[in-house]
Amino acid sequence: METKLCFSCVQYKPTSCFHKAKKEKDGFQYHCIDCSKKYHAKRYVEQKDKLKVQLKKYKEENKEKLEVASLLWKKNNPDKVKQYQRTSNLRKNFGLSMDEYEQMLAKQNNLCAICEKPETFIHHQTKEPARLAVDHCHKTNKVRKLLCKSCNTALGLFKDDIGVMENAVKYLKDHNG
Repeated sequence: METKLCFSCVQYKPTSCFHKAKKEKDGFQYHCIDCSKKYHAKRYVEQKDKLKVQLKKYKEENKEKLEVASLLWKKNNPDKVKQYQRTSNLRKNFGLSMDEYEQMLAKQNNLCAICEKPETFIHHQTKEPARLAVDHCHKTNKVRKLLCKSCNTALGLFKDDIGVMENAVKYLKDHNG
């Protein structure tokens, strides 16, 4: 195992503890990853406003280049994009992590909380089954359970109004066959 001296903490560490650097003779940065993280965190705190201005300027000056790079990355990493979008959606809309969603899914045995069946809706583009939807109260935003597309849509069409849903059940009982 090769080792290298970190110029910050002055300790010999395995080369796996250093970021690669093509310009350096040995191919690694002078500072270990831990020291590099500490340096950049400290630098960010000390120069936060200046760095924000620099970043904004860089983004403005390189807008087209960054857009092309972003599109290329997205094209080459569709699974990561899909995962990021799903994770971001769960966090932003419901305050859930992917782990929390997966725990709910396992607790429900991958079945809808209302009809107790697996999701049957198939995305027309991906030809894959949709994931169960996160149902939540629109008044309190509290997450309830996971529902299939049909049950989630039905609740939405009934506007979560229990009285209307009870009337619909009564209607079906009175006019069933």
